[in-house]
Amino acid sequence: MAEQTFQALEQAGWMAKADAYDELFATITDQAIGPILDSFGDIANKRVLDVACGTGHLAGVAANRGANSEGIDFASTMVAKAKERYPGVPFMEGDAEQLPYDDASFDAVACGFGLLHMARPDRVIKEAWRVLKSGGRYTFTVWCSPDQGGEFFKLVMGAVQKHGTLDVPLPPAPPVFRFSDPGECIKVLTEAGFDNPKVTVLALRWSAAKPEDVLNLIYKGAVRTPMVLEAQTAQAREAIHRAIVEGSEAFRKANAIEFRFPASMASATKS
Repeated sequence: MAEQTFQALEQAGWMAKADAYDELFATITDQAIGPILDSFGDIANKRVLDVACGTGHLAGVAANRGANSEGIDFASTMVAKAKERYPGVPFMEGDAEQLPYDDASFDAVACGFGLLHMARPDRVIKEAWRVLKSGGRYTFTVWCSPDQGGEFFKLVMGAVQKHGTLDVPLPPAPPVFRFSDPGECIKVLTEAGFDNPKVTVLALRWSAAKPEDVLNLIYKGAVRTPMVLEAQTAQAREAIHRAIVEGSEAFRKANAIEFRFPASMASATKS
């Protein structure tokens, strides 16, 4: 596994999980679509690009708001799902680090939770700046860290640290929570050429009928975390699973398990 690159593993992982994504993590990430599009103002008749579009929901909602929206993703299976769901919206497979668009082509560019899966996120942000028109706006979202109220990540990472190890033989990867730091968001956006960067926190949530559903969310709806768990010894992995399931009961409210999934939303303008 260590012989493969982080980007290759991410791409392969999302290729394999397109079928399960909508019923799992998309129930969380879709909650950010409204705030992301609201950050652009009125997008009627504006050209909007969704980078790391996944199964296409943000571009689809943008089209419903009157935008000339389109999406791009590195996982062909995700793109296929997007085309099925939103046949009137153009979607294509492509590299966020080398967007196949001319300079100054779009009025707005979004990247919902995609930077976490990019080997060179600074380059991805610079590409967004390149394809934006003057006055255009760029908005991205990432997960907040456990210290910022990310209950799910705190539970999972705590279980791994207690019963296993985070030091596993995986390819070098960018820090998971790099952009959960508002100062880092402002810094990288400014360095890319953007003006007036702003960072806000979105109060997203996820609920499940039973604690075992948390393991489904991990293994069927994510990529990096399963890689960490699969790299543990069998004994450690079993203990981690047990700790996650038992720990999930602390988040029970009435008949459901409910986690806070706060997200950081950063937005800036190209002058």
